[in-house]
Amino acid sequence: LTAALAGDGADVLVPRPCAAWWAPYARVLGRPVFHVPTPAESGGVPDPYALLETVRRVRAEGGDPRLLVLSVADDPTATVAPPELLHETVEAATAEGLHLVSDETWRDTVHAPHETVLLSPAEMQPDRVTVVTDLAGALLPAGWPAAVARFPASETG
Repeated sequence: LTAALAGDGADVLVPRPCAAWWAPYARVLGRPVFHVPTPAESGGVPDPYALLETVRRVRAEGGDPRLLVLSVADDPTATVAPPELLHETVEAATAEGLHLVSDETWRDTVHAPHETVLLSPAEMQPDRVTVVTDLAGALLPAGWPAAVARFPASETG
């Protein structure tokens, strides 16, 4: 996540609530962080209308939001975003020119697999999404830090 944040140089948008480490990583890099409200059923994916309003507000105040970090299978809320909401949020982010970073650390630990379909933003917009995963979350002991990022196969990536 730090590498993805460092490469862009822009203000960062994150859902509220979000994983505890996202905002500090951005702040260490000197990036302003703005929180976007989420619906109760999908803690890791912001409400698309709240996202649009936050982007407009930040830009009106002189900010430069170009990066949205989200998580379809959310750690702090133990929810999985419905595909319809994810689609609307990805469309809103794309319309505003945002690059998305999808934290998919908990993708393989779906909390309620029969209630919704787990869909990645990278399946919708492969050229605008960087996927990151922390292997220690599900595959390694906590003391063994290891992570992977899949950048888009494009000039932006």
